[in-house]
Order: sequence, then C-alpha cells, then structure tokens
Amino acid sequence: MASKFQNRMAGTIILVALGVIILPGLLDGKKKHYQEEFAAIPLVPKPGDQLDEELVPPVTQPIPSRAIQQHVAQQIPDESNPQAIHDTAGTESKALTVNQTQLQVQRAQEQLASQEAQRLQAQARRQQEAQQQALKKEQQQQQKQQQLAAQRQNENAQRQQETADNVTNDAPSGRAYVLQLGAFRNASRVSEVVEQLRGAGFKAYSVPSTPVQGQINRILVGPDTSISHLQSQAAELKAKTGLIGAVMPYRVH
Repeated sequence: MASKFQNRMAGTIILVALGVIILPGLLDGKKKHYQEEFAAIPLVPKPGDQLDEELVPPVTQPIPSRAIQQHVAQQIPDESNPQAIHDTAGTESKALTVNQTQLQVQRAQEQLASQEAQRLQAQARRQQEAQQQALKKEQQQQQKQQQLAAQRQNENAQRQQETADNVTNDAPSGRAYVLQLGAFRNASRVSEVVEQLRGAGFKAYSVPSTPVQGQINRILVGPDTSISHLQSQAAELKAKTGLIGAVMPYRVH
C-alpha cells in the first residue's frame, strides 16, 4: 500500500513540475528578446597597445559650422577685392568722424553751459551791487534830509529867540499891548505864520519862543503902546493869515 501511494505522489509531483515549466512557455507565445545598446567607451590604452585610428577622435574635434564660417567671411574683407577693403575703411572713417563730431558738439554744449552760468552769476552780482548802492544812496539822502531839517529847526529857534529878545529889549516903558492872532498846538503851523509875518515887516513872535508840538503856542504881534495902531493892523493881518486878532495887554515872558 505504501509503495503505491508513494508512486502516485511522485507522479503527481512530476506532472505539476512539468506543467509549471511547460505551460508558461505555451501561454506567452513567441518571446521577444531586447538587448540594450551601450555606447562603446574606449578604454585607456596601455603602453605598447596599437590604437585603432577609426576609434580615436581627432584632437581638434569641433569644427565651425557653415553659418559661422560665412559670418566670419563676411566680417573679414576679401584682400583680393580692393573695393571691399575701401568700403570697410570708408565706413570706419565715417564712424570715427561721427564720433569726433559728437564729441565736439558735446564739448561746445558744455562750454556754452559754463558761459551761461558765468553770465548769470555776473548778472546776479551786478544786481546785488546795484541794490547795495541804491540802499546806500537812499540812506545818505535820508541823513542829509535829517541834517537839513535839524539845521532849519535850529535856525528857526535861533531866530525866534532873537526876536523874543528884541521884543523884550524894545518893549515900551509903561503900559503896552499886543495883538494875539491865535493859539495852536501845531508847532510847524505857528512857525510858518510867524516867519510869514516877519517877512511882511510885522513884529511877530510866538509864546513859547520855540513852538512845542502838542502844546498851546500863541502867535502875537507887538508890543505897542497904541491900541488903535494895533487895531489898524488887524485887518491887514487877517488878509495875510486869515486870522482875527485880539488886543491884549503885553506881558514879558
């Protein structure tokens, strides 16, 4: 019994093995074999080996393409063609001339800009000097006017003082009278009327003798011992000054 069973098992194993081996081949059909292509890399030759000239590439491997060769040929003038050489030289000469012209124009523009800046600076300097001179002249004129005004004021004061002294010295003995034309706070107006009357021959003066601006300044004519004489002068004084006089007793101030 054991031998039969073993025989059967061995036969089964053999059949299975054959199936495993034969069936895949039958099912795949015709097999295709692929072989990778590898680039042959030359090995480093050993001393004494003979090199195959077809396998060893030349030392100067890159060769310019036809387009590069044509471009280089266009750039290099043909020595056998004198016209081409002349054209190339003419082009370079024209380019050089253009560059020189541009450089000259640039230098001329810079020179003009420098001259314009110098002109503007000189003009500004002249204007400043003119302004300074005008200011100085104006200051001198103001000083001169102030000096003249002060001189005139001193002269008027001196004249009024002299007139007052003369009136005091010429005052008649006994009772005397004066003709008062008005009282004003405008010192310049008082001085003007007194000078006008003196120029006309009247003995006019003011109290105080030097008019003071803002204070009461009286305009008087006289003194005289005759009231009728003063009254006779009142009409003429009114015609000259427009002021109506009043006779008053004279007092020494």
